[in-house]
Amino acid sequence: MAIKKISLDNIKSSRGRTSKDELDKISDSQIAESVLSDEDSVIPTEKELKEFSVPKKREKSNEKND
Repeated sequence: MAIKKISLDNIKSSRGRTSKDELDKISDSQIAESVLSDEDSVIPTEKELKEFSVPKKREKSNEKND
C-alpha cells in the first residue's frame, strides 16, 4: 500500500479522490502494517488503555454551535 504525500501548500487546492474500490482491496493486515511503520502513529500501551475512561456528560447549552 502506497502512502500518498501532499505538500501543505497543495492541501487547500486539493480535492478528495478516494476510490472506494481501492479502499475495499486493502486488507486488515496491510492496514496494521502501515500503522506500525508510520513514525507519527502512536499505539497506546496496555497501561495507557486502562487509564482511559468514559467522558463525563456535558450539560446541554442553550447556545447553538455553528
